[in-house]
Amino acid sequence: MSLTKLSGGHTSSVLCVAVQHQTGQVVSGSEEGDLCLWSNEGRLEGKLSRPNTDCTSVVFSRENPHIIYAAFGQEVLMLDAQRLQEPVFVFQSNQDEVNQIVLDAKEQFLAACDDSGETKVFGLQDKKVFKTLRHKHTNICSTAVFRPGRPWEIFTGGLDCRLVHWDFSKPKCLNQFNMQEFYATPGDTPHMINPPFVHHMVTSPSGNTLACALENGQVPVIDASQKNIQPKHTLFGHLQGASQVHFLTEEMLLTAGNDCCINQWDLTKAALYQPGAVYLNGIGASADPDEERNLAITELCRVRTLSHQCKVNWMVPYVAQDNKFLYVADQTPDITILNLST
Repeated sequence: MSLTKLSGGHTSSVLCVAVQHQTGQVVSGSEEGDLCLWSNEGRLEGKLSRPNTDCTSVVFSRENPHIIYAAFGQEVLMLDAQRLQEPVFVFQSNQDEVNQIVLDAKEQFLAACDDSGETKVFGLQDKKVFKTLRHKHTNICSTAVFRPGRPWEIFTGGLDCRLVHWDFSKPKCLNQFNMQEFYATPGDTPHMINPPFVHHMVTSPSGNTLACALENGQVPVIDASQKNIQPKHTLFGHLQGASQVHFLTEEMLLTAGNDCCINQWDLTKAALYQPGAVYLNGIGASADPDEERNLAITELCRVRTLSHQCKVNWMVPYVAQDNKFLYVADQTPDITILNLST
């Protein structure tokens, strides 16, 4: 793949992007309500426009390569890639703008979290609301992720700085964490400036690790291998808000942020940390042992930093013929394709 950009489809900032891993097709959504479908060769194959709204989240079905789910305002559209103009179905139960939609592993459920702080969980067979998760977020619910291997569990995060762990079958809150209390913040660093809003979350393929992108630039890495999740360490990855986290492999993490940087991390290197050791940046003496440990692990795990042209809104990795690519949506109308294998 020599292509470096997908251009000519959007006229406003691209907010979201997804890849169909069977066909290599790409779908993207932007401000002003445009959804674009691209071939694996970068050709614009179709476009759907719903003016006076934004397309905030898109996801391909893994079960049926032709099915796309897309959030427009308060609605979630089920689309057929071969007939984009006429939705197969429209989910209309959210009371405020939807921020992210996610599918569970077996594609029995779709979750849509919104600005009211609620998350609607829809059954995909009967296309009705299965449960509503509410009363735990006091502000915008910005992100959600189903928990692999535990079919009734989901995590949600929001601009109230809370991560909430749910059993959505009941529905019941199993646990919740306030990121302002959960993680120490380094003293005289840019991380002090912004509160730890939870912008995005992702689990590793096995579900054993959960990573979060926070407004203070931190990326908490959480052990999710047991029933109850526990913090492992925090990567001080970005000088401004972290906007995206994605696993490239079980241990290789990608993060992006408002500092126009994309970081690649090897989480296995955290095991090399030794208390009291002095690392390349002179880290090793700190009044706060948690801060010292997190700063050292940040240095150990960082593989490389890629500079991007502007703030990253969304990104998604894609592996084709042993090559690893990253599709990046930002404040421009174009989607950048980075080859991570070089």
